[in-house]
Amino acid sequence: MLIASYSFGSKENMIGDTSFYDKSKGYGFVDLSSPIGNTASERSLYAGGWNLRKSYKTPWDDIVTATDNGVYINHSRDVIIFKSLVPDFGTYKITLNVNADKGDIKDMRIFAGRRNLIASEIDVPLGGSYSRSFYVNVTPYIPALTSVPCMEKAVYISITGKNAGISKLDIVQDQVPVLYVAGDSTLTDQNAPAPYYPYGSGGGWAQNIAQYFENLSVCNYAHSGLTTNCFRDDGHWDILTKSIRKGDIFMLQFGHNDQKRRNLTAFGGYINNLRWYVKKIREFGAYPIICSPISRIPFTDEETGQKCSLLKTYALAARQASEELNVPFIDLHTLTFNKWIELDDRANDYFMDQTHTNDYGASLIAGIVADEIRNNNIEPLCNFISPADPTPFTPDLDIKELPKEPEESSIFDINIPYVDIEGIPQYGRIATAFKGGLLDPCIMYLHPMQTMPRAQVLMVLFKALRIEGRRPYHGRYIDIGRYEWDSSFVETCVQENLIDENTTPNDMFRPDDPLTYAEFASLCERGMEKEILKRPDLGLSECLHRAVADGIVPPEAVYIDPSSFDSSDITDGGCPITRADVYAGLCRVMEIMNTIGTKLPSDTEMHPVG
Repeated sequence: MLIASYSFGSKENMIGDTSFYDKSKGYGFVDLSSPIGNTASERSLYAGGWNLRKSYKTPWDDIVTATDNGVYINHSRDVIIFKSLVPDFGTYKITLNVNADKGDIKDMRIFAGRRNLIASEIDVPLGGSYSRSFYVNVTPYIPALTSVPCMEKAVYISITGKNAGISKLDIVQDQVPVLYVAGDSTLTDQNAPAPYYPYGSGGGWAQNIAQYFENLSVCNYAHSGLTTNCFRDDGHWDILTKSIRKGDIFMLQFGHNDQKRRNLTAFGGYINNLRWYVKKIREFGAYPIICSPISRIPFTDEETGQKCSLLKTYALAARQASEELNVPFIDLHTLTFNKWIELDDRANDYFMDQTHTNDYGASLIAGIVADEIRNNNIEPLCNFISPADPTPFTPDLDIKELPKEPEESSIFDINIPYVDIEGIPQYGRIATAFKGGLLDPCIMYLHPMQTMPRAQVLMVLFKALRIEGRRPYHGRYIDIGRYEWDSSFVETCVQENLIDENTTPNDMFRPDDPLTYAEFASLCERGMEKEILKRPDLGLSECLHRAVADGIVPPEAVYIDPSSFDSSDITDGGCPITRADVYAGLCRVMEIMNTIGTKLPSDTEMHPVG
């Protein structure tokens, strides 16, 4: 069913270059100079995944030009975004026509939805024309940095490139199979600033996968910060189940955040969750595909000289789950790990940081995924691979010439996003801890009354103390692996005398045991003691006394009598501390050390959501 047909240009009854979006008429160009929201993520929410660079002052009249045959961009890196409301959630066939009326079109890129790349490197000579049909999926979704779903029913088409433009656009409601994607920040739809510089624009690989398919719609539910648990618990899974149908495809890639949770070990909670998703997807009559997590930029083990990854065990677990359940498997971890080694120092041109790719890296990985689907005949996706076979675009000559921007608002300036802490006594301290960068802004539940494993507390403790993890891990404790996520924190603890030996009997760190109030007090008080050689003299009993006096540990939460404390018996270290009291206590540590508002440690892994 035809929903809308738009013609663009300077003639009467055409959509001209000053026809901005208005809700009453339901269509128009998006004015990036009048954004809604404080963060880049908020500003891009109703702008097709784009936000205007604060340094960019060019007026709209200088950005676009209308001719009799279309509306065109005057500067190659500018972006024009057209928005049209649609009546329902679901799939829509889009047909876009562009007449090269202003000049030769060079390197035109077409995006749909939240910056989903549809086509790139399009060249059209003056007087020529270009047409492309593709499918988009309009769906509710939970945006970054909020727990409130976006319920907008709209199609977004974005275009950039020299003399690029739009002449005609048809929107037809049409049902086709859907590829649903679940995962974390490495494959989510990232926002980007306009004018568009791929080198400085974060991108997830699933944001770039639609260009490889025909007669198929892509619906990307990947979200920054998610684990295999969070995707289900935070509401993303519920949204997906309301629309998935028999014959659809479900592709998932997790691991980056699972490895930071002690209850989601590779062959424990993680693999069990993969099994759960496969079972549920098959109950819908849909087809599951498992991807191992992409590799971060490999680091070199200084002692062995080997290139290393911290996600290998998760890749092995993903493979085991796929073999056990007879599910197609794409070993993205091995494929990307080898690719980054091949690129050597040039790998940095494909990343925003050690973990998150820019649009070049996202495009490269999407191409790898498409090749695996095609070469291994992964059903049923291989039936939808486009014969066009686009080539991933690579860093151009000016990749590092980015405009200088005023500092963006911190993502920690937003309202605290957690839905399960309202009304608890520690709320104020937790809010301050959030502003200090201790907590993940991309998740919905903090689980304040749950306990925290001993190893898991180290990552947030190090943020509060503003210290970094160190590698390689020298194996002080037999229950910590050399290439575990937590091993760098444990190594620093050993070198900095942060651990009371009474809490680690038989060379066991006890990483999965619940942290007690006394153990937490010990870590905090030793961490605040500036003289490293004095730290071993601070026993558990003294640290507990100090922490109570410093307001780090609430006296009423410790059921032991400090005056009769037996430091030789770790079971006499108090009851397990709640997460709420951990975050509240670390807030107090930052207040004492005056680190609130200072820079986080350089090894802090931040989600590039803006």
